Amino acid sequence: MTKSIISLIPLIINILSLILLLMKISIKRDNKTSLIITIISFILTIISIVYIYKNNFFMDNLFLQDKYSNLYKIIILLNNIIICLLAYKWLSSFKDNRDEFYLLIIISSIGSLVLLDSVNLISMLVGIELISIPTFGLIFFNTTLKNSLEASIKYTIISIIVSSFLILGISFIYLDNGNLNFINLLNNDIVHNFFNINYLTIIGLLLIIISLGFKLSIVPFHLWTADVYQGSPTIVTLFLSTFSKISIFIFLFKFLINFTYIYYMQTFILKIIVLLSILSILFGNILGIVHKDNIKRLLAYSSISHIGYMLIMLIYNQKYETYIFSLEMMIIYIIGYLINHLGILGVMSIFSSFNVNEINIDKLYYYRGLFWYDPILAFTLTVMFLSLAGIPITIGFISKFYLIALSIKMKMWYLANIIIFGSSMGIYYYLKIIISLYLKPSKINKIIYFNKIENNYYYFFVKNLLLLFAIITIILGLYPQLITQLMIN
Repeated sequence: MTKSIISLIPLIINILSLILLLMKISIKRDNKTSLIITIISFILTIISIVYIYKNNFFMDNLFLQDKYSNLYKIIILLNNIIICLLAYKWLSSFKDNRDEFYLLIIISSIGSLVLLDSVNLISMLVGIELISIPTFGLIFFNTTLKNSLEASIKYTIISIIVSSFLILGISFIYLDNGNLNFINLLNNDIVHNFFNINYLTIIGLLLIIISLGFKLSIVPFHLWTADVYQGSPTIVTLFLSTFSKISIFIFLFKFLINFTYIYYMQTFILKIIVLLSILSILFGNILGIVHKDNIKRLLAYSSISHIGYMLIMLIYNQKYETYIFSLEMMIIYIIGYLINHLGILGVMSIFSSFNVNEINIDKLYYYRGLFWYDPILAFTLTVMFLSLAGIPITIGFISKFYLIALSIKMKMWYLANIIIFGSSMGIYYYLKIIISLYLKPSKINKIIYFNKIENNYYYFFVKNLLLLFAIITIILGLYPQLITQLMIN
């Protein structure tokens, strides 16, 4: 009982901070106080996770807590701290309803904590819904933003459909096995029965993969992504592309490992993931090339291709029972992905803070000649886009190198060729943005908020924080073992 309570301390801290924030809002609204409460709660949660980091807790067939899930929870909470810091000035420009932003972030964080420890299909459903439902409000948080309502409605409808698929898949698996704990499936006859194939389990698993595929915007479940990214406030786009996607992908990684040991599932899952990976890499990069001048939409297509790359790690897990190589690969890719998106959308969030309606800030011409006005922000964007493209001395290059090595180790040469081909296409549209940063700016494209930014201490802090991310991107590209040691220790 004591161990169970200790394992729930991070969750309890977040719930108590949520209650405290609600009480504080009912008494007095203050953006700075709400930010402080939120950040302190996340820091305390991280400290509690560090305390129980290497301990494994199993509780009532609902949760299994290990050092890997604890590590990713720390990374995700750090990501949310940075998002809240970046959102502070943007929220200050609102007259009303600023504090609710932090409430929604905390609720989603609770959902992530539940999801990453889940070993039960019901706790999985609760975690996914706690992540998704607050996102409806976040997307439409800025009611003055063009296309924001459309994006929120699209995401809501998609989420309702996805939840229906998810619940139907859970019911099929339960009907076939009489158990909602997907670890316990390994102890059933399902693993050892070589003659009877449980078709309902296959259909149920397929429905769950489809529903998670929508959340991750894997091709062909990606059609909502670009419109929602473009219609959302920049900070919320950052939240969607980092916290939401990474939380669900980490769970998918953990979830599918349990079906690897089921003999007739292994080949079935492998074929599906290979197909989804190839489609996502090719279509994500092709759409990125075809698209022209909207950075948010381009990042949406880029994220589709990057999820396709990350699926290769799941392919490796289906072929081999040793996961050390893929675990090292995943931590490198996820940290690189998070840092790059925090850097790019963090720069965009600086300008959205002065432009509440976010008019044109996602347009490429808005950043034309940025280097001549602010070299630090231009350098940050350059490093981040080069990393996404997989250029050497960045963490993005190490990620792509590991992926190719993984494909060669599996002797899937066509997959290695697709990675190289997809990365080559990505270089084209990333370089298009980078070149624009150093072109001669015209008067009409001059960033009118430049002087305000230069004379503001908050933006001095944010700019240097983003510069630090760019430096970290290069350091980790030179010394990736700094990350892999986290998985070993």
